Amino acid sequence: YSYVATEALNRQSKSYQELRQNAANYYAENAVAPKLEEILNKMFYEQPNDVYGRLSEYFEEFALTPNIVKISANKVMDGVGAGGLQCSVFAEVKNQPKVLSSLSMSLEKEISMLPLQQQHTTERGCMHISESISSKLNNVSLLQQTEVDLMLRDWIDDAEYDKFIGANQPTEEDDGHSRTPTPSSGRKKKTSSGKAKVGKVPEKPVPPKEPMEDRLKGCTAASAVSVAVLKAAANFLQKSGIAQQNVDNTVTMPTPAMVVLSGGKSAPGKLHMLKNVFAIAKPGLTISESISNLIKVYQNVGKGLSAKSVNFDKIKQISASGGYEPSYDKPEQPLDAILEAINTSGLVPGQDIFLGIECSAHEIFDYDKGKYEISTGTLKTADEFIDLLKDLVMRYPSLIMIIDPLRREDREQWTKLCEMVSEKCFIIGSDVIYGSMHSLNDNMLSARKSSGLVISTGSRVTCSDLARVVGDIRARECVTIMTSPVGDVCDDIFSDLAVGLGATFVRFGAPSRGENTSKINRFIEIERIINESKTSKINYLSKFEFPVIKPPPPAPVSDEENEIPAENSSPDQKKKK
Repeated sequence: YSYVATEALNRQSKSYQELRQNAANYYAENAVAPKLEEILNKMFYEQPNDVYGRLSEYFEEFALTPNIVKISANKVMDGVGAGGLQCSVFAEVKNQPKVLSSLSMSLEKEISMLPLQQQHTTERGCMHISESISSKLNNVSLLQQTEVDLMLRDWIDDAEYDKFIGANQPTEEDDGHSRTPTPSSGRKKKTSSGKAKVGKVPEKPVPPKEPMEDRLKGCTAASAVSVAVLKAAANFLQKSGIAQQNVDNTVTMPTPAMVVLSGGKSAPGKLHMLKNVFAIAKPGLTISESISNLIKVYQNVGKGLSAKSVNFDKIKQISASGGYEPSYDKPEQPLDAILEAINTSGLVPGQDIFLGIECSAHEIFDYDKGKYEISTGTLKTADEFIDLLKDLVMRYPSLIMIIDPLRREDREQWTKLCEMVSEKCFIIGSDVIYGSMHSLNDNMLSARKSSGLVISTGSRVTCSDLARVVGDIRARECVTIMTSPVGDVCDDIFSDLAVGLGATFVRFGAPSRGENTSKINRFIEIERIINESKTSKINYLSKFEFPVIKPPPPAPVSDEENEIPAENSSPDQKKKK
């Protein structure tokens, strides 16, 4: 009996010694004892009031980088009551799963690029996040934004390849609007004498509507997850979204712009060609000064409209972007209204405040008649339309930006407009013109020259896509303007992205809706944070630099082309030869 008891005690002692040795090895591998000794020595001299808070702060420096463990998705409403997508990022922090960010995104950008029968995308976006993206990003480091975006890019490319490649997709939608009628330019009608009528020039053929780009239904999931991961990483590191984008020590603030008036085909009045008219701040001012001037103009436009129309004051028409929606018949009317408000504000048009217009020309093109319906009953060809825009730029020197002036199919007229006005006015294209920034490349930018590009989140665009496109545009010495999609929600990460990406301009909606004011307030706060920072300094755009687009020089004429054929040459020329 004593022998058995002794053996049991020996085994227990051996097991205990092994346990002690394992514990010692474990703490030695993680250097716990030296670190504990170091902080205890420091605290003896520091004498902090919160002992355990100081210990926690010290050991947090050695905590492991959190990995993504789950991404959840829910259906929510966006800023106009339509379907939106909310995603939450869970990461393992201090050995426990924790929600580090929750972000909502409107699906308006994706929906606008899809056929009508495919526009119920919210449920599909939630399914993509919960079933595919969450498992794909499981155990990926939260702080590796580039790796996350690359995996999202691979996912969307693979999903779209499986869905569209090999399927017999029609090149044009058979909906009665896919084929653009071509005005007759062939054989001329003859008079009774058998001769063609003189004086009427045949119209040019209208380029037919190009098919929509194939996009995965619910692809906004990729953009929402990308931005949510960026936000989660910033929250974990207790940094702003700007710092998480690894910006330089010198931060150049985008010049702010603000929607003042809205229109389009759905607005009251006959005028269709101006979807948004926005005010642009003077370069060189602080953000606080710029925003203050823009708000003054917006408020004085409202006062002016109320003074001129009793009905407007009662109805107070406001668009989804927050701009006033009065009834206008001519393009000069909204421009004159804002110029009047600028003067009322004690500012000078073309010096303190500038103007920009967004045409969204693809929305006003009448495919049955092959012309732009700039106002009710008034139709213009592409050549006539660019003449009208050129006239506005010449008559309004403060008009320095036009967004989407033509359809993407009217390439010839787009180039002509750039050559006519690019010395004094930015001609900007959105993804409606260039296609998704997810697949935008250098060849596509070279094929259509412009002053710059509109950038925004949404659809399948990741943060890395935005950074790449902004870099490409900057390399071309062109400009970028970051805009918030209509219906976007109250999430101020938009302002952090605009500053961190280095956009030339940032356009906010009017300060009459919560989702707009939250972004504007954050933009002002970013300026204050940078000014108070000891490691970064702030810079402002000193002046507008217009990328001048000139027509290509004529091809040189060879000596052989200059040589006159012998049979056509005069006797003197023959003698000289």
